[in-house]
Amino acid sequence: MRKVKIFILIGAIAAVVACTKTAMNNAVVTNATPSTANTSPQPEATVAAISGSELYRTNCAICHRDDGTGGKITVEGKSIKPDNLTTAKLAAKSDEKIYGYIADGAPDDGMPPFRDKLKDQEIKEIVKFIRSSLTKTETKPAG
Repeated sequence: MRKVKIFILIGAIAAVVACTKTAMNNAVVTNATPSTANTSPQPEATVAAISGSELYRTNCAICHRDDGTGGKITVEGKSIKPDNLTTAKLAAKSDEKIYGYIADGAPDDGMPPFRDKLKDQEIKEIVKFIRSSLTKTETKPAG
């Protein structure tokens, strides 16, 4: 019986020590977190636009150019003619269609697939960037 009491006592002490360590570690982590009270976060739309812009510049601009106009270029010894992303024709395509071009590529046209290189959300950010910064919409004459 005495051994059982000692075993229970040791177990209780171990549990208290473990809980105390956990509480102390949590307090340290909480206290170690830098204060952001004085900084104002950027609006989500701005962060997304920056992200899409950077992703475009890193992954797309080599072929489609910084301004999205595309045109004939040579990449890795292969001559290709990337689409002009500023046209009303592209603006008329759905986001899903543009997403598909980026994710799956267009091998016959020299466009590589980016599905394995970019995350789903990154491709969506590029689509948003193309929509907001590069494509032009057709304007119908008044009258």
